Amino acid sequence: MIKLLNSLYLTEKGCCIKNRKFYPVHLRQGEIDGACSIYTLMMNLLILRCVRRNELEDLYDKIKKSPEVVKLFHEFFDKHGLVRNGLYFDKLKKMINRSFGDTVCAEYYNCDKEEAKDGFKNQIKSVLDKDMPIILGIDFKKGGGHAVLAIGYESDDEGLFHIFCLDPGYNCYPTSYWNMVIALDIYRGKYPHQCLTDNPYNCPAIQITETIVVERLRKPPAAPPISS
Repeated sequence: MIKLLNSLYLTEKGCCIKNRKFYPVHLRQGEIDGACSIYTLMMNLLILRCVRRNELEDLYDKIKKSPEVVKLFHEFFDKHGLVRNGLYFDKLKKMINRSFGDTVCAEYYNCDKEEAKDGFKNQIKSVLDKDMPIILGIDFKKGGGHAVLAIGYESDDEGLFHIFCLDPGYNCYPTSYWNMVIALDIYRGKYPHQCLTDNPYNCPAIQITETIVVERLRKPPAAPPISS
């Protein structure tokens, strides 16, 4: 069985948000920065409909934005505009909640959490089943780390065996919802999974080391008018 987020839809521009067909979800990381986690976060916020694609591409501030979005962009783009060596997930969570906490709530999970006992597989499935994306932190066997956004999975009677992801490190073709697949439990040892990309010579062994779940907050209903 294949499960994808219900909010996603394929158009001539690729993987887009349903009913917002002019807003492709995938963001391609620059060649001189290490901000994969920030690109992944912005894709997450696009899917949650917290920001718009044209707001992200508005380099010269020609579009009027909400005060919440202005504060978010100041935190991640003005204060941390070029991240050379990546960004730790625990710091990323604090930055999200500090700058955008009126709109979303971010929760961070690492290897010390209960969710990590099965390699985060139950957590990933549970979050995706709620039609929410989940940010994954992965470590490569040969060194280094990366961040990707899980948007779906494939499973059978024995459980999950593929996680479908949007990876800011690769292009995403308009005929596909995802551009990277994590094949689960392919190897033994500390790095049991395989990262499948469009380059058959670059499909390294990985482990999932941490996750961030970003949930959009529901605004409380407006108070009824006070009768005189």
